[in-house]
Amino acid sequence: MTRRRRSHNSEAFWAAQPGLFDVPQAPEGDSELKPLDDSELTVAEKVRFMSFGSGSSGNCSYIGTPSCGILIDAGVDNKYVMEQLAANSIDPLTIKGILLTHDHSDHVRFAYAILRYNHHMRLYATPKAFNGLLRRHSVSRRIKDFHTPIYKEFPFTLGAFKVTAFETSHDGTDNAGFAIDGEGVHFVVATDTGIITPRADHYIRMATHLMIESNYDAEMLRTGRYPQHLKARIASESGHLDNADTARFLAEIAQAKTLRKIFLCHLSQDNNTPKIALDTVRAALEGAGIALAANQFQQDRLSVEALPRLESSPLVILS
Repeated sequence: MTRRRRSHNSEAFWAAQPGLFDVPQAPEGDSELKPLDDSELTVAEKVRFMSFGSGSSGNCSYIGTPSCGILIDAGVDNKYVMEQLAANSIDPLTIKGILLTHDHSDHVRFAYAILRYNHHMRLYATPKAFNGLLRRHSVSRRIKDFHTPIYKEFPFTLGAFKVTAFETSHDGTDNAGFAIDGEGVHFVVATDTGIITPRADHYIRMATHLMIESNYDAEMLRTGRYPQHLKARIASESGHLDNADTARFLAEIAQAKTLRKIFLCHLSQDNNTPKIALDTVRAALEGAGIALAANQFQQDRLSVEALPRLESSPLVILS
């Protein structure tokens, strides 16, 4: 009796299943299958960052995805930059160009050398900053062929990124910081500035990832070997940020819990050390109740690191 009931139930189950050549019925109201929208098929690319050098000896960094990249400044030897790109499997053909913060030598020295071997790249600079580059440096006038003018507070698009230049305070020509948005990352560059300008403040507060100057320790500068006029220039509102000012500002804005990573940049060789800069900033952040990451695996905490002055940093995934 039990066997017969099981056999009957099994036959009923299989009879209810569609046959191999049966055509499935579309749901009511739909007469045909609809293609997926492109946005549903697109997989977001990871944004990567690395620095090739950060300091008065030369500044250049990279931000990008596997399909689109940007260089920020060009003060590091072009051969070294290309070697480091290759070492990290970054194709130079994906790099759209160079964003120029200002016309000081440690930010522009190798701009033409990079561009002349990479004709697909452009030099993005305000007209005043570009004219300052031509006026202050012995550089081939052919660099004009690569220049694309940009204007502060007017966003422009580079591949997957939206880039906005903003006002900073330095004694270069028409100094700029940059807000770079794309793939869920809001990356802000604020270097070579004696104060945090109102517009820099606006963009930095929206940053998920921040490269900010922490140039000198005030006591080391005061007692150091620099002549008085140079000390005054560095400490002025059109000079550089000291560790304490950077630390106080970061401790204030970190309360919003928007920041994920902070990269301290442009550390002075004579008037600062990575340890002093990091200790000053971390103490201020922890004093404000901000939990800091002790290692790269603590993704839920704010990470703070100092960029090397004379060598490349690791390639970092910005998440």
